[in-house]
Amino acid sequence: MTISLLYVDAGKGHYVPAKAMGDVLAARGYDAPVEDLFVALDSTFWHWFCKAEWRFFLKHPILERIVHGVSDNRFSNVILRALSKAKPIRTKFIAWYKERKPDVILSTNFLGGVIVGELAAYYKLDVKVYVYAADAFNNPVAGFHINVDKIFIPSFVGEENLERQGYSQDQIIRSPFPLQQSIEKMERVSKQEARSILGLEDRFTILYNLGGEGIGSDKLIRHLVKEEADYQIVIVGKTDEHTKKHFLEITKDSDLRVHVPGFVTNIGMYMLACDIQAGKAGANALMESIALRRPFLLSQVLYAARDTTRFFKLRGVGWVEGSSKKQAEIIKTYARSEEVRAEMDSHFDKLPLTFSAEAFVDLLLKSVNQSR
Repeated sequence: MTISLLYVDAGKGHYVPAKAMGDVLAARGYDAPVEDLFVALDSTFWHWFCKAEWRFFLKHPILERIVHGVSDNRFSNVILRALSKAKPIRTKFIAWYKERKPDVILSTNFLGGVIVGELAAYYKLDVKVYVYAADAFNNPVAGFHINVDKIFIPSFVGEENLERQGYSQDQIIRSPFPLQQSIEKMERVSKQEARSILGLEDRFTILYNLGGEGIGSDKLIRHLVKEEADYQIVIVGKTDEHTKKHFLEITKDSDLRVHVPGFVTNIGMYMLACDIQAGKAGANALMESIALRRPFLLSQVLYAARDTTRFFKLRGVGWVEGSSKKQAEIIKTYARSEEVRAEMDSHFDKLPLTFSAEAFVDLLLKSVNQSR
């Protein structure tokens, strides 16, 4: 059986779960190619546009929330469906389909759902069309398609949102969050052990996440310098020498202990070493942090992640706060109070979430077998 996994190169949030599923499926002997949707469609322009647009909006989050909020509607959905059937797209798609011969196409981006859903219906293909809602708490209305056989989402908040969009209960599947294998299979060591492994000091530690694109603000760190905080800060995410030099420069005369490893392949160990993770985050960094029982202080909420605020308020495993001053106050309270930390930790025991790419694949295969 061939299960084709399609993602869109608009940040790492769509690639990482596709790769996690692909790794598990391949280890079990399935043909599970992981491909960029627009590379598969041989669409150079749309491949470039999706990446460029996402990087632009990461630098302008307020504008992102406005533009994506205004454009995420049924009218955009109609436009996407029409564009999907343009001759260059559909001919490239059917050529790709005939070469791959997939039994299942699972997209980790909403564009895959509407494009593949439309073309599978257009060509009357004998293929299951699945979508994984990579944003965890929602999926864009613009990506809706009645021809989607199943849509997987890992949260009850997301399930409720999909029902409001018009998906039936038969289409929606509450799923585990598909952790990348480096985190799912890692040994869960203590904070002290993790810090020792990474060569860090054993002190209150903030993991400051710039994300896979390395685009983030320095306002919180500047505020901590101003308040003469003495925490250990580890800055991860895609960085260049200029970025590293910048963060070291603004903290050089402070009591902060700053490390800038940048992009790391053992991010799970860094999460285990920290007391709190902060910064901007896509669904992967956020959910991985929660899976490892580390609260997240989210400084920037993009349109796709808007329901994170609701989730945090309901479950108490993190905060959403845009003010660097208030962020510093949250961290100070959390660092000083053992009682606050213990209460936060207890909230992780009550989460109605599971985290496992292995369990996700079990559910995926069960759904495929039941539909035969």
